[in-house]
Amino acid sequence: MKRLPYSYRNGGIMRKISQLERVLDSMTGASIFVTAEESHEILYVNERIKKIKHSIKPGDICEEVWKCGRMHCPACDMEGKDSRVITSYDMPFGKFVDISAVKVMWEDRIPAYVVSVCSHAIEKMDQGTELRRMQMQVALSQIYTMVVSVNLTKNTYFMVEYAGFDSHCAPVSGRFDDLVAAGAESMHPDYREAFRENFSRESLLRMYASGEKFRYMEHRQMGDDGRYHWTDTHVIRVDNPYNDDTMQISLSRNIDERKTMEEQMKTALKAAERANQAKTDFISRMSHDIRTPINAIMGMSNIAETNLKNPEKVRECLKKMGLSTRFLLSKINDILDMSKIESGKLVIGEKKFHFRELIQELTAMLVLQAEEKKQQLKVSVDAAVAEAYLGDDLRLKQILLNLLSNAVLYTGEGGEVSLKAEQLQGQGQETVLRITIKDNGVGMSEEFQKVLFEPFEQESSTEGRIFEGSGLGLSITRSLVKLMGGTISFKSRKKQGTTFVVELPFQTLDTDKKENIPEEEYDFSEVFQGQRVLVVEDNEINLEIVQTFLEDWNLEVDAAENGLIALEKFRNSQPGWYHLILMDIRMPVMDGLTATREIRALNRTDAKTVPIMALTANASPGDSQHAKKIGMDEYLTKPVEMQLLHRKIKEFI
Repeated sequence: MKRLPYSYRNGGIMRKISQLERVLDSMTGASIFVTAEESHEILYVNERIKKIKHSIKPGDICEEVWKCGRMHCPACDMEGKDSRVITSYDMPFGKFVDISAVKVMWEDRIPAYVVSVCSHAIEKMDQGTELRRMQMQVALSQIYTMVVSVNLTKNTYFMVEYAGFDSHCAPVSGRFDDLVAAGAESMHPDYREAFRENFSRESLLRMYASGEKFRYMEHRQMGDDGRYHWTDTHVIRVDNPYNDDTMQISLSRNIDERKTMEEQMKTALKAAERANQAKTDFISRMSHDIRTPINAIMGMSNIAETNLKNPEKVRECLKKMGLSTRFLLSKINDILDMSKIESGKLVIGEKKFHFRELIQELTAMLVLQAEEKKQQLKVSVDAAVAEAYLGDDLRLKQILLNLLSNAVLYTGEGGEVSLKAEQLQGQGQETVLRITIKDNGVGMSEEFQKVLFEPFEQESSTEGRIFEGSGLGLSITRSLVKLMGGTISFKSRKKQGTTFVVELPFQTLDTDKKENIPEEEYDFSEVFQGQRVLVVEDNEINLEIVQTFLEDWNLEVDAAENGLIALEKFRNSQPGWYHLILMDIRMPVMDGLTATREIRALNRTDAKTVPIMALTANASPGDSQHAKKIGMDEYLTKPVEMQLLHRKIKEFI
């Protein structure tokens, strides 16, 4: 039927409508409006409605004005009846109301409904019971989006509340069997049969007959948006004081959010359990990996003591003690670095370094291990790679050492390990170094590749771990690469080897090329003849070690056990007396930083120029930068390689 505009009138109809409107306006105890059956256009509102809903006017669409849903509208699902009354807690009116709808022919030609809303009338003797029932209905509707009252004996149902589900799957009331069938059709196939078995009328009657009063199921059901949503359904038997009919309340709600949280919690729990197990394994491994070199050091020390007359044996013991010490130090450094990374305290430094020298140092550190396994260690640096860069050479060396040592470790006898360095085009003076480390060793399983960079993880076989180690090296490597603004990738196949590619940005620096002459060809005893070094160290053993090496290099050594004594010795010395100060940082009475600041503040020429080199166990790059701001010229961390100390001293005196 074509919708007639509200403004349509003729004389006779106009008089009838005016009379009807006056009658409806006079009914001050009810809120009344008229809505077209087909278009839902509001045709009339009385004065009481206007006071409740000021903006309402003829021509508005009913559901757009009230937005209260089908459950509160008696005109919905009339099922061929001429009138219908429902009782509901209606939010616009803020109370329990009786809402009635009566079919009429408005203006003698427009099929319409006269809808009236008035306060719910109940017998005084039943007011308490009815109020409690309605309060319960309101409370349930706040939690569950579908509340259905069911008479299983009569096979009927009535939807008390129905929002958030497919509004077309079933009418507001009808046969309960039809409701279950409609629900099953909208169910995900994985849950359809179980839903029918759990909530069929026969199944529920058997359950209640056995004394049970409750049934619950979680399932996935199609919503109005065409997607499956997680839903839970409860059925609860309720007492019926009026007759012997078996009554129940059926409750449903969307639980997508809860399911998502549960999955997140399960994932987090699995991750926590995995991390906890990995840390437990790590502690077990570290206990073994720390005790092993300590045992070797103590054992070799005892063997050397009992073979003092056999220089070759003593030399062999000392060599093995040195290797064990370096292994132990690497484990401790891994733990400290991982702790700094996790706490966000690891700082990337920046200074000039020579890349080819760095590669030579790396090769020298690994060539012995490779030779012991009869491996070929190939190093290729492209001619386009610059001589010098600005960046953190220590962290770059740590990254490459981790990858190269792993390559040597995981490659069998007679295998091949290679390092290739290339310089990629960058912007301005910033370029990218691409370093490829390749081996033809054992490779990695696809499963292990997924957790390769996770802390504490190690490849295992049915016999146990393939190799010893903490499982921190690659995790630290990836973190360092990320902190330096680079990328790391890899390819690996079981029994075919592994290739790592690291790309790091550096600023190129102009520098004169120099001939790299091995240090052992120089006679450093002549270079250092007669220079004086003030060593500031509170630990007697550390002092003895440094003093012995310096004296072996023909340097004159003066010692101070704390910063205050060092300050006094320098103040009381002749200008230019000391050529270098080696300064510990943490000491009693006065620390090394304070002593450096006080020395630099003295009113004498050499106070500003004497080189001060930190020799400390404080290994953070942030500590190094702070020390240099105060006035230190170099910062070396313990335990220090004596070759490095020798080279640094040579740079200053």
